[in-house]
Amino acid sequence: MINDANCENKGLYEIRKAKLEDLESIVRFNYNLAKETENKDLNLEVLTKGVKAILSDKSKGQYYVCTINDEVIGQIMHTYEWSDWRNGMFLWVQSVYVDAKYRRKGIFKKLYNYVKQICDDDINIAGIRLYVEKENLNAKTTYKSLGMYECNYHMYEYEVNR
Repeated sequence: MINDANCENKGLYEIRKAKLEDLESIVRFNYNLAKETENKDLNLEVLTKGVKAILSDKSKGQYYVCTINDEVIGQIMHTYEWSDWRNGMFLWVQSVYVDAKYRRKGIFKKLYNYVKQICDDDINIAGIRLYVEKENLNAKTTYKSLGMYECNYHMYEYEVNR
């Protein structure tokens, strides 16, 4: 537990691995994230199953939550990508969300640094990657301030419509 004067209620916050009991908060945050960033309404049944799959199987990824007085106020998740070029794993940071009333208080930075420390402490992890919307200049500025840099790749995807 860490005392953080930047937090609105000057309470103690904790960053920890998410548990199944955090499912409802994480689903709500992911739904809000899609709505706020891409104006998408996610299918709650599919979303709930997807979050539960990661919470139940750490080989798929890991959620971490930031709590104040046991209330989840932020989250970050990573999945894995093996790099044969580096003989190591990249952590793909995704599903980052901080409750609106706690934004601009350093919560994302603390969540990111928590994952970065995991990366720095494990010789089998090659680095951290994430994707960002092209127009999201605020996010790009934030990522650069954390020591990340824009790489030379563009992302393409194929999504199966089921």
